[in-house]
Amino acid sequence: MSHLPILLFDFDGVIITQKALEYSALIHLRNKFYKWENTEDLRLIDCARLFEESDSKNILVAFRRINKAFKPFIPSIWKRNLFFIKFRRMYPKYEKYEILKPNLEEILIQLKKMGIKLGIVSNTSKKRLNYFRNKLNLDRYFSVFISRDDTPFRKPNPYPIITALIKIKKNFNYSINRDKVYYIGDLPADIECAKNAEINSIALLSGHGTRRGLEQSNPTFLLQDIKNIIEIEQFKKFLLD
Repeated sequence: MSHLPILLFDFDGVIITQKALEYSALIHLRNKFYKWENTEDLRLIDCARLFEESDSKNILVAFRRINKAFKPFIPSIWKRNLFFIKFRRMYPKYEKYEILKPNLEEILIQLKKMGIKLGIVSNTSKKRLNYFRNKLNLDRYFSVFISRDDTPFRKPNPYPIITALIKIKKNFNYSINRDKVYYIGDLPADIECAKNAEINSIALLSGHGTRRGLEQSNPTFLLQDIKNIIEIEQFKKFLLD
């Protein structure tokens, strides 16, 4: 059967605020122990983004990425490693205060009401995703949840998005039309993942990505905020009803 648009969401920075990452960035940027350099233009959100993009389930990969990303800011390699360890231990303690992104709930309610299938596709762990799934009652809106533990590959590999579409196809007897599938993310890796899966991409500037980075990733649509989804013709009729 033909289907309405399918809307898949990244999680961090798109569904939840990630204030825990930004608070951890604030505390660490204030710590003179690291002897920070070149931080004049480094915003909290930039520091959090650099950490988010560099982190990995593989601790050795994460160490290498953090060392490379923060080398211009923390000259000492051993202090960069200590920064990584302390930062990684700190921000989860404050995640219990995370909430839905502003303007998101109203959009989700309207889309769900119109019968549009919604899903979450994230590189976060299943345990963490399930925690927020229960805390924020995300089953009210979303029909499918894909974490890094549900697939053998992580974004930007297309496998997580394809896994979500297979579940939707099976559960709702859809013959998936990829022209009607959209993935919303806030980082270039999200846009690359959507392209690799051959679906539409929506880049949000209200997350941790930079305008330059997201523009260079060449998404199908570039929006300031989730509320601006109304600017996309395919969703306008559902959100203006």
